[in-house]
Amino acid sequence: MKNNPDIAAAWDSTLTIVVPTFNSIEELPACLESVQNVLGELIGKAVFVVIQDGQSTDGTREYAENINAKGITLVSERDKGVYDAMNNAITRADTDWIYFLGSDDRLLPDFKVMLGQLTNTNHIYYANVRFASSDKRYDGNFSTVKLAFRNICHQSMFFPSHILREDPYSLDYPVKSDWASNIRFFASIPFQHVDLDVALYNDNGGLSSTYEDVQFEKEKANLFYESHGYWMKLVCFVVPTTTRAFHLLSRRKKKTPGIIRNT
Repeated sequence: MKNNPDIAAAWDSTLTIVVPTFNSIEELPACLESVQNVLGELIGKAVFVVIQDGQSTDGTREYAENINAKGITLVSERDKGVYDAMNNAITRADTDWIYFLGSDDRLLPDFKVMLGQLTNTNHIYYANVRFASSDKRYDGNFSTVKLAFRNICHQSMFFPSHILREDPYSLDYPVKSDWASNIRFFASIPFQHVDLDVALYNDNGGLSSTYEDVQFEKEKANLFYESHGYWMKLVCFVVPTTTRAFHLLSRRKKKTPGIIRNT
């Protein structure tokens, strides 16, 4: 879908893009370039960018301090991890909406179109992302059962600010706290999917693809039970077996040679 400047021009809300950083000097310039290329003059008027830095030592902070662009600001302070940094940014944001972008991710043109879809501040909106490694789309509309198998990509989600202020990210889950929040939110807040590709997501070497969240995996079934009832707790128990079987069948299918027909 092509950009529609009329949609962005008619949009009367405001959004903060939070970019959490820590020693991100190699990725941050290209990330910000994608933001500026996609959003252009909206930055500083309807969209504001906050670089939430955890006191980097590799030049990230110095680079951000020297950015001379309206609507892009730096906050550099100690934090207890990425979700603590995001919570700190949430408390400062005074816009209607909040969006989180990794420093190694990039915005896609449809992000600007998505702004015109954010019409109800009592709903959570989500779109799609593209994987940087394969350009594969992730991952369409979610149900409660689908959420048990995999999370909605954080870089596809647009949150009303008041929802995250009232219920910030738990620091108990250092890697998958956004999944834990989505489990809770899914039970009480309308989620609305919009079929647009809003970001290029780095699925190689990011936090969630590199580290396991042992505490979350241990408590995941109970999180579903608390918000969605006993039947979803049972679903969580079969998720690991079902997932392994799916990947095993997928690998076998790929190894099966195709039928060669003589013509």
